[in-house]
Amino acid sequence: MTAAALAALWATVLPGVSSHARVPPPAPAAAVWEDVARGKVARSGVEGGGVVAWGVLPLSRELAWLTLTDDHLSDEVAALTELPLHGRWASPKVLYQRIDLPWPFADRHWVLALENNAALAAATGAWERSWRVDNREIASAREKTDSAAFDAAETLTVNRGAWLLVPIDSSTTMGVYQAWTQLEGNIPAGAAETWARASIDDLYAGLAEHAITVRARYGPGCSPQPGADGTTIACF
Repeated sequence: MTAAALAALWATVLPGVSSHARVPPPAPAAAVWEDVARGKVARSGVEGGGVVAWGVLPLSRELAWLTLTDDHLSDEVAALTELPLHGRWASPKVLYQRIDLPWPFADRHWVLALENNAALAAATGAWERSWRVDNREIASAREKTDSAAFDAAETLTVNRGAWLLVPIDSSTTMGVYQAWTQLEGNIPAGAAETWARASIDDLYAGLAEHAITVRARYGPGCSPQPGADGTTIACF
């Protein structure tokens, strides 16, 4: 897809994104579309210490959605422990996460509230999955995970972001990723942003790779999941 076609696609959904997105992306520079058209993942820092990335996923909107919301996605991240407290897969979900950090840093943990955006989906056909820290239920995770690791971890208060999926055709999707995280404590400010920007390519490539597993799991007899618009995604 050409840079001009990508820019035109974004222009068609922009009014709805501006009105309805929980985490609307900043206006992309023209160079973003040039990079994406060449097969790159464009990324930049955003206000507040976050990162935004734009790229094309070789997946349908539905498969991309099922992959990025999959309860097993974190299994491929060795340092990350993840435990759903409420909800599962593509439904709205409350999720406990803990990341193991190298000595001398303490591990970090937090609880995320993940939401779907039906209003945006109805207005534009773009699907948004957003998240934000909500640590009110963090204590309930202690008995369901390693209690010693739980007690030793420091609690994050800044972790929010979103995936926005804009369908290009039946097998490709523009994926816009945004995240703000502060590791806090004795870790320098900006370290999380630096790490996030450096790992963007792996994030997009990892989704495409994990989609192979998700597609097989979502075959005949699957447990049907909702899209962002609330309608059920048929088994593949």
